[in-house]
Amino acid sequence: MYSKNTQKLVEIHISEAKKHALQLFAFTSAVFPAEWSSSWNEVVTFSLLEFSFHARKVNELCEFKNEAFPSINQLMVKISENDPGNWETNYHFALNAFIHIKSFIIGQAHADHRVIFPSSSANLQTTYVKIETDKHPEKTISICGLVFCF
Repeated sequence: MYSKNTQKLVEIHISEAKKHALQLFAFTSAVFPAEWSSSWNEVVTFSLLEFSFHARKVNELCEFKNEAFPSINQLMVKISENDPGNWETNYHFALNAFIHIKSFIIGQAHADHRVIFPSSSANLQTTYVKIETDKHPEKTISICGLVFCF
């Protein structure tokens, strides 16, 4: 089993990852007006980076490296137009991408099925992040799928 110190570290990382996973789930489930995009993306980015760090530490400390996790793109929003493609399916690879991140773009889908802000230029729902790393070409990661896998 784990030493007392390792056990405490695991508990801290699980607690922090859960906190950010819940935030990300809330943000990726909500519809927001396009005019809020920059503020919205700032909050999502911070939570996503924090979540991925803590979730990866949980995997490392609990030695989950060789564990088989479900595909992370099973629970993503269906994108009917302008699908960014090149979706990452592996949970471990997705978390590693955040460690080796070189550039990223937060992506939204138009939530035309849930028009909550009729006077906005668009009703959006944050759905993915496109990440390029120092080791691999750009991949698209479902944010909701990533946190659900955790």
